[in-house]
Amino acid sequence: MAKVTVAIPVYNAERFLEKAITSVLAQTFHDFELWLVDDGSKDSSMAIAQKYTHDSRVKIFADGENLGLATRLNKIANEVNTEFLCRMDNDDIMHPQKLEKQLAVFSNHPEIDVLSTNLYSMDENENVVGKRFNVDNNFLGDISPVMHPTVMAKTLWFRDHPYDKNAVRVDDSDLWMRTKSQYVFRTMGEPLFFYREIGNQYYKKYFQGFPGIIYLIKKNPFSRVYLKFCFRYFVASFVFLLYYILGKEYVLIEKRNKVKLPKLHFTEYINPRE
Repeated sequence: MAKVTVAIPVYNAERFLEKAITSVLAQTFHDFELWLVDDGSKDSSMAIAQKYTHDSRVKIFADGENLGLATRLNKIANEVNTEFLCRMDNDDIMHPQKLEKQLAVFSNHPEIDVLSTNLYSMDENENVVGKRFNVDNNFLGDISPVMHPTVMAKTLWFRDHPYDKNAVRVDDSDLWMRTKSQYVFRTMGEPLFFYREIGNQYYKKYFQGFPGIIYLIKKNPFSRVYLKFCFRYFVASFVFLLYYILGKEYVLIEKRNKVKLPKLHFTEYINPRE
């Protein structure tokens, strides 16, 4: 039985899916399964995924239904058989040593329940523009916010703490707020993930989360943690809208990264030149 499952929920991901798949298959740690779980894609995503079924580690699941990310993630956690479950989005890229290094941390620190990593932010041309957290590579501590696409956790932990599908677009934040005070969360300082932050009109993504935010307020009306999160979410939504109107939305996206880096293709950060 494999040690870890990398699960990639897929929805209309034909533009970037192949890069995501090949980055997993290029891992220095080989004892994994890669689950490609389709959520009713209408494009060529599944045709792209089928190209990699010659590798016995690749498993494709496609039922033609569109159930939503939270439902898919919960189904994945209930069906995988590996000790660890690793999150990944269908448009990002793993550093080749991500699985190896995260599993090494779990081996040395079995008390950890949820382990994320620092990440590099990429633009539309896959050039790195920044590093999310300003910490040393050897850092191992508690950092917020938790970078959802980088998370690896014990599979049983995911089963015991399912995502709430009603928390639309904020289901991951809800999960962390529900559990962080009871379990051990750690973030590795080394950036082991390349995260795409592309496009514009980010304010629309925030606005799409309003039903989830209203749901969280109704569900947790007396929680200072939830009320603070929801207030900040609303403020951020309209700040992004204002910056979009001014043609400066990219400024807010860049500010997400605490460290600005030379604008080089992501491969230069995997194999830096002497």
